[in-house]
Parts: sequence; structure tokens; C-alpha cells
Amino acid sequence: MTDEYDQTMCSRGIELRTITVCDVNALAPHIPAWDRLAWDAPQKNPSLLPDWVVTFLRHRLQPHATWFCCFAYAGDELVGVLPVIVAPHPLLGSRWPVLRTPFDEHTRSGDIVVAPDHAGAAFRALLAEVAREVPNHLSISLKVVRQNSTVWRVLQDVPDGYALRRGLRSTLSLLHVQGDCDRYFASLGKMRRNLRIGRERLRKHGTVTVEMRKGSAAGEDFLAEFLALEASGWKGRMGTAIRNDPHMVAFYSSLVRHFAAKGRLEWHAIRVEGRLVAAQIAFRCGAALMLPKYAYDEDFAECMPGHLLMEEVIREAFSRPELAELNPMSDAAQHRLFHMPRDEYVDFHLVRQSTLPVLFELPRVAAQSLYQDHVRPRIPLAVKQVYRRFKRREVRQPKEERHSRRPQ
Repeated sequence: MTDEYDQTMCSRGIELRTITVCDVNALAPHIPAWDRLAWDAPQKNPSLLPDWVVTFLRHRLQPHATWFCCFAYAGDELVGVLPVIVAPHPLLGSRWPVLRTPFDEHTRSGDIVVAPDHAGAAFRALLAEVAREVPNHLSISLKVVRQNSTVWRVLQDVPDGYALRRGLRSTLSLLHVQGDCDRYFASLGKMRRNLRIGRERLRKHGTVTVEMRKGSAAGEDFLAEFLALEASGWKGRMGTAIRNDPHMVAFYSSLVRHFAAKGRLEWHAIRVEGRLVAAQIAFRCGAALMLPKYAYDEDFAECMPGHLLMEEVIREAFSRPELAELNPMSDAAQHRLFHMPRDEYVDFHLVRQSTLPVLFELPRVAAQSLYQDHVRPRIPLAVKQVYRRFKRREVRQPKEERHSRRPQ
């Protein structure tokens, strides 16, 4: 189903029109323009691209959730896309739903894309379209929005009819790769020595080869080998490996297929005597390379193969003029060991200013904001460290990360 609605809102005298799509096949006419808009977005996040969003809609919707996608056009130019997940409110049910953008533990950002030169008008037009589509919604949430997103600037002015609350603030690793590679590695201190020792240990096992598969060389054929490697370690034992969940296998298989078709998929790997000991999947968006998943063979943990692979990826990234940043979208210990700077992300919650949202939704969101802004910063560091140690024991942290913290 496709609905089109002419808005009276204008940007620089250009009238905006909005369209709502509720069927995957009906998205097709919008995808080329959506792809270009997302590829050039400042966030440089692959989850903005239509191939990622459509894969999420096909494979990651929770039970009882539905979706629709709003598009804003200025003339023939696409200036904004807002995919929306509709879920029943925990207390009020489906009659008064809560809305959010696509987000979960495998889609780490619920940011959206709007054209910078039409940002405010496009965002307001999209929200008006959402209100027309779901007039009884209580709120809409955009989670893990990067600080350079156009949405941050737009939300300096709170949209009419909504109260804005900021939720969880996150800092995730990010490495700019347009500087001096040698200077960067010189800054790593003891980590350089650990990497050298790891390389020496790995060579003792046999011939070491590094693979950087890009473009036509990066296809679906490597996925099964990567999933088997991931499932062979602690994630397999804990039941959290991708291969343990048929829905996750379908999700990643679809992502790999669609990104490979456009030359935006990469595989990075290290082998010893032909045996895969470390591997990583990567997705391109604009000048960024996102590194969402890696795995390694725990039989080689003392060689730190995951860290050695990261070293190879970083060195190659510095040599690629088309890349500006590596973005793991993670705060994992591995990236802190590589002294990666951190970028800021935040959750935005827009709560409708009417009776039911104010009674049932605003207090919950406000409590989250109060905790993030005032309680969490005041938790003593010692308490946080004890909690982190407890969590590490709980999930049986991989051998490689425990090992890499000790002096070699």
C-alpha cells in the first residue's frame, strides 16, 4: 500500500510531499534515491542504507510488531526517509502504540537520513506523516543517533506537539584513517610489543596468510566458514553464535548477499597453513567501513589472532584513500586496546503532548533520562569496576581478551 500526501510545509519555497509505504515490494521505486541519500549522509552508517533496513524488516521484526516507511520529497528530490516499527504499549496495548526506528543488538543505530539542506522541513513533514498514519501513537524513539547526524541539529528545535527527552548516552569506538599510519601505531605503547609477540607465536604454527577480500572477491561463499569459526568458540558454547539462531542466519545471509551485490561487503581473514584462525565481516557506507563482527580460533588464543587481524585491517585502511574512518559500532575492550577515540551517540524520545502519553509514557522516558543525566555519572568508579568484573565472569569472556590485558 502506498499513500501520498501533499504537505503545506516548504523548504526554501519548495513544497514537500510525503509518501507512506507498508509493503516491501512497494519500496522499490524509492530505493535508488534512498541509497544515494544514505550513502552520502554524514553518519556513514550502513544501517541507514535501504539494503540494511529492508533486511531488518524482513527478518528482525518482533512478534506483534508491524512497520511502515515514510518518504519526504522536495519536488522530485528525496529529502528524508523514516522507517517506523509499530509495537503495542506494554500497558495500553495496540490501540495506543509506541513507535521506534529499526534497532536491536545487531542493528546498533536507529538513526535516520534527512537531506542537510532540507533537514528541518523534511523531518517535520515525516513526523506529520507518521501522525496521520498512526494518530494514536504515544511516542517515537530514535536510538543510538550519532553526534554528527543531521537529526541532532534538527532536534535543537523540538517539533510541535511533542516533548523531547534524551535517553541513553553512548560512546563507541571510532578510528580516523586519513592521518599517518606509523604515527598512530607508535602511539600504542605496550600494545605494539604485544602484537609483535603475537605475530612471532603465530608464525611458529606454520605459514601465515592474510586475506582482504573486497569488491567481486567478497561474496556469500565465505559466510558459512565465518559462521563456523564463530560457533567454534565461546559464543557457540554460550548459545549466542549466529549459527545457533536460524533467524540470525537468515538476517546475515541477506545482508551479505545484498551488500556483496553492490561491492560494499568485505571479508578480512588470517589463516595458518590454510586453517582459518581469525575472520571479520565489514560493510561499507560512504567513506566509512563498519566492523560489526569478528571471530577467532581459541586454539590460537595465546597468539591474539583477533588483535593481529585488527592490526592488518587498520594498516590497510590507512593506505586506502577512499576510506576516512573505521567504525566498529562497539565499546569492546579490543578497540580500547588499540587506543581508538570514541564518538558520542544518544537516544532521542519524542513523546506526544496529550493526556495518555503524559501519564503513561513521559514518566518512563523521563526516569531513563534522569538516570542517564544525573545518577549514572555519579556512580563511583570502584562500583562500576566491580560490576564490569562480575559481568565478564558471567559471560565467560574470551581467552584472547583476558590474555591481551596481561603484560606479555
